[in-house]
Amino acid sequence: LQQTRVEQGLSYYHKLTKAFPKVEDLAQAEEEVVLKNWQGLGYYSRARNLHFAAKQIVNDYDNKFPSNYKDIISLKGIGEYTAAAIASFAFQLPHAVVDGNVFRLLSRLIGIETPINSTQGKKEFSELAQSLIDTKNPDIYNQAIMEFGSQMCKPKNPNCNECPLQSSCFAFSKNKIHELPVKLKKTKQKVLYFDYFFIKYKNKTIIHKRSDNDIWKNLYQFPLIKNKEELSEEKMLKIATEMNWIDAKNSEIKSISKKYKHILSHRIIFARFWEIKSTKKPVIDSTLTIDIKDTSKYPVSRLIEKYLDDNIINSVK
Repeated sequence: LQQTRVEQGLSYYHKLTKAFPKVEDLAQAEEEVVLKNWQGLGYYSRARNLHFAAKQIVNDYDNKFPSNYKDIISLKGIGEYTAAAIASFAFQLPHAVVDGNVFRLLSRLIGIETPINSTQGKKEFSELAQSLIDTKNPDIYNQAIMEFGSQMCKPKNPNCNECPLQSSCFAFSKNKIHELPVKLKKTKQKVLYFDYFFIKYKNKTIIHKRSDNDIWKNLYQFPLIKNKEELSEEKMLKIATEMNWIDAKNSEIKSISKKYKHILSHRIIFARFWEIKSTKKPVIDSTLTIDIKDTSKYPVSRLIEKYLDDNIINSVK
């Protein structure tokens, strides 16, 4: 559920626990199978981390999830917030959770103007949260403070009139509700333009596995041309021809898709998909030739999944 709402993640939880009933099942699974089950949930590093952590639990902890904070946080993909949540919820250990709700509630209540996404801010809020925790009931306290921030001290339109902490709230008394918490401005997102080539040859197509060390690592995709600016169709065709992906004699452009917008934390991607019918088998380095009907068997990014959902029925014809 890191950066994901419960209503988005719940169906995946059921799907994953059905596919991998025991931690050993997850540890022994092929990464490709894990990624396919995760497909559509985003932030794919979480799936790889989950897979790696399962192996740690099997190899280092005799198939049992560790029950102390130090060992929990040693698991791949688990940081301070997740470790504190697990330690307190599952084992009643006194470790304070500090999520967005807690940042917001404490900054408004006490009047902390240190940016919450700065190193100093994270340290300051963590120490404060830890000093306030109910050591006898850390699980209930942690869930309560997060729920209070979520339901009462909302980012917009907080329910101040019914808030039991109103009389002691710094932000309410100083009319600074909408000024807190303070956050450093993020780096501006870069815009990229992706052109995917969905090349069809006798009900087959070409895909390849990404090796780049990024969020889509080890996912599959169609041959791709990336640019920092949008190129005309003529220029794109010229590039694809020079790369020997298509040629005038053996290739026919069946369609160019609508523009798909995909937003990541650091990128905004505008993608087009070129459906190319070829009478000659394409030869492209490091690619797999598969049946078009089998594209759904391979883990792909949500961006490609959206295109396939819109077009795969027509593509098989």
